[in-house]
Amino acid sequence: MDSEQLHELANSGELYNYEDPEIMALQRTCCERLRLYNLTPETEEGARERTEMLQRMLGTWSEGVCILPPVHANWGLAHVHVGRGVFINFDAKLVDDGDIFIGSDTMLGPGVTIATALHPESPELRRRKVQRNLPVHIGENVWIAADVTICPGVTIGDNSIVGAGSVVVRDIPANVVAMGVPARVVRAIDV
Repeated sequence: MDSEQLHELANSGELYNYEDPEIMALQRTCCERLRLYNLTPETEEGARERTEMLQRMLGTWSEGVCILPPVHANWGLAHVHVGRGVFINFDAKLVDDGDIFIGSDTMLGPGVTIATALHPESPELRRRKVQRNLPVHIGENVWIAADVTICPGVTIGDNSIVGAGSVVVRDIPANVVAMGVPARVVRAIDV
């Protein structure tokens, strides 16, 4: 299985065995790249090196992207697609088994978790080491504050803000402030 076939399988919404040896080998390669990224020095040269590495690691790279290490990702950011000017603060946890789309000029605070993987309710299916994935879509000019968790399949609309510590389990429309566990819209934003 090549990376394109895996990408298609991972984003099909169908159950698949995540312990398949071919899948595990591809995943290890991606994670090794991310390990090296996290070791880059906090220097001007290190920042240039990180930019070059991101161009190779991300599913889609755009100008002005900044991801502060350490960052954790199941697939080493291979299924993360970012627009221009995206800022991801340190300690991001991106469960990028499926695709994560982050629009231009969006900011993620420290400790944000974005998950795409879903494990079955059935104990028997979980024993078989299967999962399916649902993509996450975050619009443009969104601010996701510190320690927010975004669950599989969620869409967050343009210009919205999600308050610190929130857990987003359903879609958030554009131009609103949402917060809480689970996150709920608390007010509109004048645009």
